[in-house]
Amino acid sequence: MALVLMLLSLYYVDQPYPKVPEHGIFNIELRVGPDGAITGYFNVGVWDRLGLGLSYGGSNLLGAGDPEFYEMPGVQIRVLAIEEGMIYPNMQFGFDNQGYGDYDERYDIRSKGLYCQIGKTFSFTSLEIVPSFGVNYCLEAEHGLDVFTALNIQFGTFSAFLVEYTPNFNDPEDEDKGYLNVGLRMIFYGEMFFEFALRDLLDNSPRDEQLNRTIKLGFEQSF
Repeated sequence: MALVLMLLSLYYVDQPYPKVPEHGIFNIELRVGPDGAITGYFNVGVWDRLGLGLSYGGSNLLGAGDPEFYEMPGVQIRVLAIEEGMIYPNMQFGFDNQGYGDYDERYDIRSKGLYCQIGKTFSFTSLEIVPSFGVNYCLEAEHGLDVFTALNIQFGTFSAFLVEYTPNFNDPEDEDKGYLNVGLRMIFYGEMFFEFALRDLLDNSPRDEQLNRTIKLGFEQSF
């Protein structure tokens, strides 16, 4: 059950997780980040190889000042092209226009846009390791190609360590160091999780949001 949960969180910290939800399984997730930003996600497995999702939120929803809601909902589409086997990884194609942070013609941290990702699960006694690598084309204000990589290390059925990196190419608003994030996820009853993450460990953000913190709460179940 824990593997299914990791699948349905759909993200490491910010980067996509290389799986598609199985048919009839849905996930609800709440993400709270810097500047009082809150984003809610709902994802469902339409078929075993197709997952669809919606997300919506805004910045400054917590704290003082007027909240600023995003102009439009985010859409997530995942299609499993190749299912992983004994010696080869899975491959998925996806679309995700939900970014992170404030929105002003673009998100502070841009959405993935169109992407292709491969990932492989390595299982050992009480340990599971899921590395992945992807290529994406951002469709926001500064279009361009980028790459991303991530690693999940799950300990038994109760916790997981997450680490990810993207160089964030073609973004004139960063410091050209890339975004390095780490997270710790705690799993409860096989269907809920709590995650705490430290983001931007390389001081890449130009908005004085280096080493910012994010928490997530998630729940998954089947129809």
